[in-house]
Amino acid sequence: MKHRIPLLLCALLIGPANGAIAWGQEQIPNQERTFFEEKVRPILVAKCYGCHSADAKEIGGKLLLDSRAGLLSGGESGPAVVPGEPDKSLLMDALHYESFEMPPDKPLSESEIHVVSQWIQRGAWDPRTEAAHPGPKENWTQQELWSFYPRNVIPPPSVARKDWPLGPIDQFVLQKMEQANAQPTDDAELRTLARRLYYDLIGLPPSVSEIESFVEAASKDRRQATEALVDELLSRPQFGEHWGRHWLDVARYGESNGNDGLSRNATFPHAWRYRDYVIDAINRDIPYDRFLTEQIAGDLLPADTAQERNRLLVATGFLAIGSKPASAMNKDFPMDIVDDQINTVSTAVMGLSVACARCHDHKHDPIPTRDYYAMAGIFTSSETLYGAAGNEKLTAPPTELHVLSSELSDDGGKLGQMKAPLALPAGYVDLVQQMQPKASVALDQLPDGWKEIGSPKFSPSEFVQLKESYLQGNAPDLAADYTVSFWFKNDSPNNSRPITAYLFTRGELGNKEIPGDHLGIGGTHDPKRTGRLFVFNGNKKKASLAGSTVIVPGAWNHVVMVRQGNKVRVYLNGVSKPEIEGKLEPTFEKESRFSLGGRSEGFAPLTGSLAHFSLFSKSVSDADVAALHIASGRPKGITQLGVAMGVREASKPAHCKVHINGTSEKLGAEVPRGTLTACWQVVQGDGTSPFVPNLVIPEAESGRIELAAWLSDPQQPQTWRVIVNRVWLKLMGEGLVATPDDFGVFGARPTHPELLDWLAQDFIDGGGSIKGLIRSIVLSRTYQLSSDYGDQIAEHDPENRLLTRHRKRRLTAEQLRDSILLASGTLDLKPGQGSPIQEIDALINQPPHEASTLHQPSNHRSVYLCYMRNAPPAQLAAFDLPDGLKVTGKRNQTVLPAQSLFLLNSPFVVQQAESLSTLVSADPNATTEEKITQVFRRAFQRDPTQSELIQAVTLLDRLESESSGASDGKQMRPWAAFCQALFASNEFRYVD
Repeated sequence: MKHRIPLLLCALLIGPANGAIAWGQEQIPNQERTFFEEKVRPILVAKCYGCHSADAKEIGGKLLLDSRAGLLSGGESGPAVVPGEPDKSLLMDALHYESFEMPPDKPLSESEIHVVSQWIQRGAWDPRTEAAHPGPKENWTQQELWSFYPRNVIPPPSVARKDWPLGPIDQFVLQKMEQANAQPTDDAELRTLARRLYYDLIGLPPSVSEIESFVEAASKDRRQATEALVDELLSRPQFGEHWGRHWLDVARYGESNGNDGLSRNATFPHAWRYRDYVIDAINRDIPYDRFLTEQIAGDLLPADTAQERNRLLVATGFLAIGSKPASAMNKDFPMDIVDDQINTVSTAVMGLSVACARCHDHKHDPIPTRDYYAMAGIFTSSETLYGAAGNEKLTAPPTELHVLSSELSDDGGKLGQMKAPLALPAGYVDLVQQMQPKASVALDQLPDGWKEIGSPKFSPSEFVQLKESYLQGNAPDLAADYTVSFWFKNDSPNNSRPITAYLFTRGELGNKEIPGDHLGIGGTHDPKRTGRLFVFNGNKKKASLAGSTVIVPGAWNHVVMVRQGNKVRVYLNGVSKPEIEGKLEPTFEKESRFSLGGRSEGFAPLTGSLAHFSLFSKSVSDADVAALHIASGRPKGITQLGVAMGVREASKPAHCKVHINGTSEKLGAEVPRGTLTACWQVVQGDGTSPFVPNLVIPEAESGRIELAAWLSDPQQPQTWRVIVNRVWLKLMGEGLVATPDDFGVFGARPTHPELLDWLAQDFIDGGGSIKGLIRSIVLSRTYQLSSDYGDQIAEHDPENRLLTRHRKRRLTAEQLRDSILLASGTLDLKPGQGSPIQEIDALINQPPHEASTLHQPSNHRSVYLCYMRNAPPAQLAAFDLPDGLKVTGKRNQTVLPAQSLFLLNSPFVVQQAESLSTLVSADPNATTEEKITQVFRRAFQRDPTQSELIQAVTLLDRLESESSGASDGKQMRPWAAFCQALFASNEFRYVD
């Protein structure tokens, strides 16, 4: 009976513990439904249904886990789950093999256990309402599948109040009001409208002078002044920073992996490049269809310049920056990455949770498992480049990254020159001699005093050719600081062995500890170094440095390595920027012997050729290195500008097989690469051609370019509705569809479906211009309404579903911080450069709390802060910042004590209040009233009322009296306290 207890405990995802939530009696939040469907249900299906489902041969403990009813009925061993408290849940004990062992065959992976723990911590929501062993839904109403139907674009309707609308948007909105006998509120005051436009378009408040200029112009012609202000704000670089942050929410942007399930959090040191791409793309107003295509298939698009090529490669970071579960004991790691990509693309672009169909047909939308694996084949036929994963292979196996270059590929022209026979002019040899080498040999014959290991071949045309052979030499009295220069040609594939080849060693010969400087070409041992130069200092110190340029087999390369103290520089093919540069402790001591074409003890010799070897008993200058290559007459190498996360085509694109129950343990039928098809059959009928053509993917390609074209097809029903709804939400405080990430059956229905479809079609007709869409919305009278309203409006439209008024909106975390910096006079509007962690490839939570030390002080805009998952910027964390783990089109809106405490106690807020107080106190002749007015104008963009002025004077007099005996620094504090109080006020924290 030993198996009986674990079988029973596998069923202990059960109901209800004392004091637990009565599951199923509340409306389940969309994010919890998604979490269960994408994370928890696959574990239940794969690990528990074998013994606890209607299909099980023997139902363990008489408990069914394939329905919520089974969970709610409880188990023989008593309650196992306490919602919100995994530490008190027997289930977690069983999963950890503490009191019991579940599952009995082998434990869940740490990442799976982490998912179950998260599920319980979040409240153990279970959205399953069906009876046990249900089939997928087969019948839907048109209302349920509204987003799958083609747009129904009608002309803007006529309305009774002809003078009220400013454009088509207002006609649609007013018609709804008139049908409900409702009336709109008044127009917003000009000062309020200006503040709203500034915050909504650039994320910053206006200055008093900017407000006054607008009010003056709008008093003469409100419409013309508003259009002029909107156009000016849309042209500012701050527009892209503000609206780019909106897209980064949708793209689940993060600069670290987050908890991988094993409590490890690896940095993504190159993710910031994707952030900068998004900001730039938004400012350029790249058409939305192109914007999507660049992020899904930018690496496959043509480019006229190196800058454009680099930009397109960086764009594909959209598919690579997602959080990943640990690869340790996880055979499904590759498919987990694909699952994140499917979920991100389908949710961000279409508002559909396609990922819910990974292990079963979608439970409520017409998306079968075969459609999921049709999309999966596109991404399994692509290679995801995320980097070193903190140099922790248990978290994720390391991958290469996109290399960003200074020059566009010349289709082999330069490579052809590099592969041409090596014939250096006499001027090159003369220059070497002028530099006074310790040794200089052409290597067309064995140099005097050198030793050959194996059987190298020497000739005037190929110089020394090596195969399972190498050379050894000696340079007596060689200085500790030295330089070596030579030419090499590698004829082996870069992935042929763990180390492709060692090129040069200065170190003791034959020593197993291999002390010395070892210059080589990486192989398969470390994928991120495959084909790239590296320098290694031996087995005792085990330190190394690596470059980023891939050495092309069959081409002649000029390498110069300079040792200067504990630093090493390696130059490749005359590029001014070192290929390798950094600290590397020397371990060769006084050794003057060297090996060429192999390591000191003979490991991994070069298969290829060497020529023109020079050794200098000094560290030569950068200028000498450059001059040396120029004298050779050979083509200069391409400068590597950095690396970026992204995707590229896999070497062998292929269709994907269905993973039974969502895992790779059991595979089903192969599904041709494609996308959603069943939904169109439900909407149109089997005999009708789909209004969005099915994909035709060439056999040798992944299909990403075709997927992007399919998603951005003008006939696509969801794509265009989803994006205009996302923009509407950011401007109006609520979407026309209240669930911006869910346009499926369980999502909300549009309040104004005709307006939504008109906006989508107008957006397409306008070329997919995000700026154009925003402009049309903010110039509508609907947008420009006041947020104040009377009892009659409240009675007819209590939830503002008729858009009778503008919603009062709180500043986002970023807007709040940026506004505080702007008010204090310390905001730096120059774009932030890079990231504080761009040189850190490590686990940021080892030791614990290490991540908190990685955030660096910054006065740049908040979008440039370091957004590490599970370690967000302290200045933003309290104010509903997305976690970066999932698509977030709509941030939470919470009111928590932590927010008030932050404004009271945060060193950041205190420091900025001190800065503002110092700023307004700079004029020693200013009166108290004048200083107060300055503070109000900087914080609220207005003058204080007489009542506010009197209250502020009274408060400051009292505070200054209490601190009159203190030093000058102390005397500043009453003013700082006053400034801080304004930062914490509702007027400061709300748009209007």
